[in-house]
Amino acid sequence: MAALTLAVEGLSLRRNGRLVLDGVTFEAAGGEVVALIGPNGAGKTTLLECLTGLQRADRGTVAFGGAALTSLAGRSAVFAYMPDDAEAPAELTVREWMAFAARVHRTPAAKVRQLSERLRVAPLLGARAGDLSRGERRRVALCTTLCAERPVVVLDEPLGVFDPRQLRDVLAVLQGVAAAGAALVVSVHQMSDAEKIADRVMLLAAGRVVAFGSLPQLRAQASAAPDAPLEAVFLALLGGTGADAPA
Repeated sequence: MAALTLAVEGLSLRRNGRLVLDGVTFEAAGGEVVALIGPNGAGKTTLLECLTGLQRADRGTVAFGGAALTSLAGRSAVFAYMPDDAEAPAELTVREWMAFAARVHRTPAAKVRQLSERLRVAPLLGARAGDLSRGERRRVALCTTLCAERPVVVLDEPLGVFDPRQLRDVLAVLQGVAAAGAALVVSVHQMSDAEKIADRVMLLAAGRVVAFGSLPQLRAQASAAPDAPLEAVFLALLGGTGADAPA
């Protein structure tokens, strides 16, 4: 069976007279990771919230598998979303929060155990969420998000708090989720992280898609060397936009 595709067409949003999203169009197929990168204030979080239904766009469509997602219920059946400030309630233990997420999403116990082990959450189960480090809290949030087992996973800057070993483990888990058939749309702060995980990269600036494609395609668009790092490519692509450097 062919992988289903998330298709976004002409997504626009005006806020307080300012165009925050301007005709954003892209696709993400099942099995691929799309990294979203852009300057601060480019509209990355707003775009992710419009995709998942937390904000309502003024114009444009979001479809999955050829079917338009017009209701919040329809989007919640398709998207698993982790915002950049996702955290478990401080007074709960990690075990209690994981059990709650598993009940809500009806996640099989074996799947919860697998995610807990691969994300190194299992040793934290007895701890209160409020006592965890920032990286530990982020791993717990990612674990509960992936418990939803949705066909499209949307993550807002999930990677920036991890040390190298944690980052390696998290990237392996996300690549496994994509390999199992999910489409991932991931806002990424560090260019090097995007290079490690992305099949395609989307550069957003001032609410517009400046570039979207594989790294070789972006290098060609930027007239960059075949081995140019992503940071150099994006700086070149941003040169005529008046935007700040990617963040």
